[in-house]
Amino acid sequence: MIKFIVKHPIAVFLALLLHVIIVAAFYINWDETEVIKVSSQGSEHKEVKQIVQLEPMKTFTVDASQVQAQLTKLKADQEAKRLEQKLLAAKTDQERLQLKELQKKQQVEKAKAEKAKKQAEEQKRKAAIERKKTEEAKRLALIEKKKAEAERRKAEKAKQAALDAEKKTKEAKQKTAIAEKQRLEEEKKTKALEKELANKAKEKKALEKAAIEAKREKEKQEAAAALQRQLDEEAADQRAAQKRKQMLSLRESYISSITAKVKDNWRTPARISPDAQCDLKITQSPGGNITSVKVLNCNKDATAQFKDAAEKAVYRAEPLPAPPVKELFEREITFEFKP
Repeated sequence: MIKFIVKHPIAVFLALLLHVIIVAAFYINWDETEVIKVSSQGSEHKEVKQIVQLEPMKTFTVDASQVQAQLTKLKADQEAKRLEQKLLAAKTDQERLQLKELQKKQQVEKAKAEKAKKQAEEQKRKAAIERKKTEEAKRLALIEKKKAEAERRKAEKAKQAALDAEKKTKEAKQKTAIAEKQRLEEEKKTKALEKELANKAKEKKALEKAAIEAKREKEKQEAAAALQRQLDEEAADQRAAQKRKQMLSLRESYISSITAKVKDNWRTPARISPDAQCDLKITQSPGGNITSVKVLNCNKDATAQFKDAAEKAVYRAEPLPAPPVKELFEREITFEFKP
């Protein structure tokens, strides 16, 4: 309602004035709701429901000048409102034109963006083609490089073969020169020998005789040498046999000394059979220190007490006697032990 009054002030004022006249004419009071149809220039008819509370009729005087002033003010307000609406419409038209320009620019920018996108896709496609071309060129270049490397190796191999052949040719030439020199020297010697033989034909028989005698002497010396070798071999065999016999004797003496020392450290336990017998396997270090003792191959008279006493006797004999020569040292020695 307030919006309607602000928009149509003259119509509202006329309606109020009409109600005042009607009330003054009938002098009656009522309370009801009326539907008033008002209209203004440039607008459609609208129905406005207005509740009017009629009060008891009062006597008043309508001042025409005041009404005119109010009408003038209302017209001025309506004119200002119309001007404002006209400016608003002009502004709306301008904004509509600006919107159209903006939409046109957006369409142009969109077309440019689509064109740029197509160009980028085309560039991308071209770049992919160029990349494939580059990769193919690299692959071909690699093949060419491998071929060139193979050719280079082949050339180096051929060059090395040529150098080897040249070296062999040079060596062959040197050997040929040496052989030719030797041949010439031999030929010279042969000629000198032939000349000497020709000059000493008379001495040929003497030389032949001397040669025969020299051959006989040589055969005699070879026979003597063979005989001496045979005598030397027999002497060597005798010395080896003698040495083996001596080493065997020394070994037996070495084992006997160890056995004697173990027996010297034997402590006879009670109730030991004099027929008890075991093999003792001793493991020793080069200094005669005992690292282990094993009692083996015992007869029926060897009790556990006998075995234990024999093992203790070995440990008490530490360090064991040294061999007379280093060659006889044995890390493991086995000998028969009796009480």
